[in-house]
Amino acid sequence: MFTSPTGEPLNPNTDYHKWKELLKAAGVRNARLHDARHTAATVLLILGVSDAVVDAIMGWEPGKSARMRRRYQHLTSRVLKDTADLVGGLLWGTGQVEGSAAPEAGQSPVPAELVVHVARLGERRVPFLHREHADEVVARWSEDWPTHTAEAEEWDRWRWEHQGPGGASAIRDRVPNRAVVFHARALFLPGGERAATGLPEQWSVPAWEFEADAYTHLASAWRTARRPGLGQEVEAQVRGTDKGAVEAAFAEACAQAVDRAQNPGKYGDTDEW
Repeated sequence: MFTSPTGEPLNPNTDYHKWKELLKAAGVRNARLHDARHTAATVLLILGVSDAVVDAIMGWEPGKSARMRRRYQHLTSRVLKDTADLVGGLLWGTGQVEGSAAPEAGQSPVPAELVVHVARLGERRVPFLHREHADEVVARWSEDWPTHTAEAEEWDRWRWEHQGPGGASAIRDRVPNRAVVFHARALFLPGGERAATGLPEQWSVPAWEFEADAYTHLASAWRTARRPGLGQEVEAQVRGTDKGAVEAAFAEACAQAVDRAQNPGKYGDTDEW
């Protein structure tokens, strides 16, 4: 029976908030107790433990054990590779299976491929195969946004694939690109007069390639658009990684925005806007 930090009996399947408090007090990362069963069953598979012993450890009843093993034991690339190596050894007489030696003292028997290293950046979580990549992103993010939360977490691979935001396809094997993106923006009233917005017209922010709404690899790119509504203002927008190119493009965008504000029909703008 588990107990809460105050000594009360705790059922992790029902007392959700108390379970969270227990994990926090113990300094253990956030996880469900049930997730550990998937990890344990998969580790036993990787270690080559016999089905009978696995069933006894996991508490599976005869008649149900085969179905439970299929559900809880996840075939990893390491399992498949080791099996191929064993077949190769029988056919060609190769030596000991690579990686089959017992782990050294103090070394975790859980393979690295069962762990996902997640950079938690505010409300966003970005998964990595390697811890050093997650740590680097966290460090750079902390420098850019010192008032925002940034830390590296470790997730069980099964839990990330089934419960994590983004899913397994989003796991990265390298540090993503980062750039300082320069922005410029202006509004023009019908007739071409520049509108006062009370906001900066030019600014810059650091952005990572996983921030699709903020990142660009282009030196500059610009657009103009008529805003919907009664005001029918025309907006000029520019962004890019080269400050000089962005400033030059901003002048070009503003010139088109003025012309668009004065000649809506020329750009296909209608009175329905």
